[in-house]
Amino acid sequence: MISPWNLEQVCALEPDFVGFIFYPGSKRFVGESPDPVLFQIPGPGIRKVGVFVNESVSSVKEAFGSKHLHMVQLHGDESPDYCRTLSKEGIPVVKALDVQTDLALLEEYREQVDYFLFDTKGPGYGGTGQKFDWDLLRKIPSGLPFLLGGGIGPGDAGAVLDMDHGGLLGVDLNSLFEVSPGIKDVGMLRDFMVKIKKQ
Repeated sequence: MISPWNLEQVCALEPDFVGFIFYPGSKRFVGESPDPVLFQIPGPGIRKVGVFVNESVSSVKEAFGSKHLHMVQLHGDESPDYCRTLSKEGIPVVKALDVQTDLALLEEYREQVDYFLFDTKGPGYGGTGQKFDWDLLRKIPSGLPFLLGGGIGPGDAGAVLDMDHGGLLGVDLNSLFEVSPGIKDVGMLRDFMVKIKKQ
């Protein structure tokens, strides 16, 4: 469960994005009726991303508008047509894919989404906190914009900076930077972000 005070601390670090989980099956679920104050905390330079799993288009649209989100991130079995529908409504879409198994799907989604998130899938929905083989990213076209997820931890800043791929826009920092589900270790985040921004 997300905490307002922890979110304030994280946003003070000025990340590019902050995520709000709208998937009830997640330990980080914002809740059925989240406090509107949560969505007012991120400053104007921080993009609010709603994370959804197999939600109806109407529900995503409602949350996008009422919570004043900037993007949605889809972690389920959403089809290219589903993504196209949201895009046509003016909703920027990030589609999470497992680069190890979903590489063939890139072209199907490419024109329907704004970014990809490459993560490591497990038996359920959402990430696993485990890395995948980053060498697989060599198969990704250099002009394809993506975010890197999958078990990135505090000690990985150097490896991320060494990655030579023109499509890499940023990294998804999640469970390995938490003290408990939804509560970030602000010191660990700060140290990592300082290293990354030195490039």
